[in-house]
Amino acid sequence: MPTQDLPTLSPYSVARIDIHVFRATVLKPVVTSFGTMPSRASVLLRVEDADGAFGWGEIWGNFPTITSEYRARLAAFALPPLVIGKEVSAPASFSAGVRDQLRVLEVQSDEPGPIDGIVAGLDQALWDLAARKAGVALRRLLDPAAPDRVAAYASGLNPADAVDVVAESRARGFRAYKLKIGFGDDTDHANIRGILDGCGDGEVLFTDVNQRWHPEAAGGELAKLADFPLGWVEEPIRADQPAEAWRAVRAATELPIAGGENLRGDAAFEDSLEWLDVVQPDVGKLGGVSGCLAIARKALAAGRTYCPHWLSGGVGLLHSANLMAAAGGDGRLEMDVNENPLRDAQLAGAIALDAGDARLPTGPGIGVDIDTGALSAFQVYHEVFR
Repeated sequence: MPTQDLPTLSPYSVARIDIHVFRATVLKPVVTSFGTMPSRASVLLRVEDADGAFGWGEIWGNFPTITSEYRARLAAFALPPLVIGKEVSAPASFSAGVRDQLRVLEVQSDEPGPIDGIVAGLDQALWDLAARKAGVALRRLLDPAAPDRVAAYASGLNPADAVDVVAESRARGFRAYKLKIGFGDDTDHANIRGILDGCGDGEVLFTDVNQRWHPEAAGGELAKLADFPLGWVEEPIRADQPAEAWRAVRAATELPIAGGENLRGDAAFEDSLEWLDVVQPDVGKLGGVSGCLAIARKALAAGRTYCPHWLSGGVGLLHSANLMAAAGGDGRLEMDVNENPLRDAQLAGAIALDAGDARLPTGPGIGVDIDTGALSAFQVYHEVFR
């Protein structure tokens, strides 16, 4: 979707940027087929204009654990000279301009991912600020008819206790769940059977391989899942595998295939519409609100399902929820159910579950301000730029 399809707003001048990193060690690490996360981190960007209005964004950074602090410092190095004192009237075109000015740094440092991430966080913050100044929820700024609730699913189910966590998630109000697989047939299939045996009418199970399978083995692995009524199989092979490998995956199964969190650039998403049934861009990784809404609309126009990827703090989750409500479609909001005191403190109960749906806050912007005082025990980095 071209940037001119997004609203142009009354101009404002950026006066201040705050960059925070919060980190919390957790009792139960998040376990994936590519590695383990023993702590949870959240990299937050707060942008304030000359009138004191503000907006929040979150930069992706959960694995490896060292990447959160690094991306915060990269944002501190790269963003202030390009943002402080500058006038913003269209967050999408402003963010695109910042990203363009960082092309030389991207090539010189060979770091397209971290640079995309810091601009994605900036784009979120600018949209949140714009919606707060307009006095409307972010989703309503993007689409005046956007609803206040979206379907959701419980994500991040670890292999060791997945069946129990599904039961706990059901009690909280979830009716859909996503299991991490890629740990071998004995573990994967036992968990799938255990969860499906406990599912009632209207409940659904998704699976996430986290890029574990080699393309030559993926067809056989998918064949073993054929008899399970799964909602989708996510990232069965590495995201950057060539089109032929993904076409082979698509041909090997009738199960829906999901992916997108690790794709980079418009061309990659355009190509993926050939083999992905469910498209999952991450608002903190690529394009922020502007980029992800464009991807979502293209995916929906192509008959695909849009489900935003998110597995970090509360700010990114609220942006993802507002994006999903604005984009529409029959997708579900990813809600990590693993221990994360940072996410919980940021949300402060702002999202409520009701019969499988997430009810969103109705205040302006993303609907909540972030109480950094409540997060002070977890703060490991903070810089202010004026």
